[in-house]
Amino acid sequence: MGALTLTQLRAFVATVRTGRVSGAAVELDLTQSAVSHALRHLEAHLGVTLLHRGQRGAVLTAAGERLLPMAEQLLVQLQAFEAAARAETLLSGVVRVASFPSLARHLIPRVLTLVQAQLPGVQVQVNDAHLDRPAVYEAVQRGEADIGLTQVWPTQGLSVRTLGADPYLLVTPAGWNTEDVWSRPYIHLGDPHDRQVPGALARHGVRLTPAFSLATEHAIFALVAGQLGFAILPSLALSNVPEGVRVHPLPWPVQRTYGTVTRPEVPAATQAVLRLIWLAASDVPPRARPPAPIQAEGTAPAAR
Repeated sequence: MGALTLTQLRAFVATVRTGRVSGAAVELDLTQSAVSHALRHLEAHLGVTLLHRGQRGAVLTAAGERLLPMAEQLLVQLQAFEAAARAETLLSGVVRVASFPSLARHLIPRVLTLVQAQLPGVQVQVNDAHLDRPAVYEAVQRGEADIGLTQVWPTQGLSVRTLGADPYLLVTPAGWNTEDVWSRPYIHLGDPHDRQVPGALARHGVRLTPAFSLATEHAIFALVAGQLGFAILPSLALSNVPEGVRVHPLPWPVQRTYGTVTRPEVPAATQAVLRLIWLAASDVPPRARPPAPIQAEGTAPAAR
């Protein structure tokens, strides 16, 4: 006698549900003879008659009535098992993240640690070469990236979630007096689309006209250390301030808001990585928080 099979259980439950062997055959996409064969083998395996089959259809026996709920529960559990297996299959593959460098530097290490621990079947590929906001948005829109980490603003056709705010700070050569800094040459950090800082300072009568425009904070540090001008940089870009450079709070607070950008519908693996990014951003380690301003010579310590 062979082992009990899923086809036999399905044939039994479908015959009861439809009331006929012919109905079960249609539901299961089997021939009537295959359904009848499955029912006979199930009854032989169990040693009981489950159904009385006749001209008016199939009717449960007393034993069939007692065993039917268990058969139905077995099939429900099988469906749950198959769904869980499909979910495991979905939570695998590659998730591509596009980011600007300073945010990637502070957030991605924690994200990758969480992914390795919780999503072992998922590989995260990070491209942190995007130096302006439109580049990240375009990468997501074109399907070149699954998740964008960047300065955020509402955009039609994309899902945006804010993670935090990053204050801008004044960066000067050591020894400069911050009171007359606005008359000195201004060194601009790369995103030509970013008018937030110039716009905010213009409201206070400060006009920023770049004497130099560079793509990375490291290049800007070199010019500032060489006494060639001052810069205004987001705090996340100031993790390794070199000798000869000082960082001060701006007299008028300005900050950028950063977050995640995705297409409205994303695969399960992308959604899982997205949740871990949100988790990592809610528990940023101390080294990734905006640094307290480094005091300039002759100034009082900044409040923490």
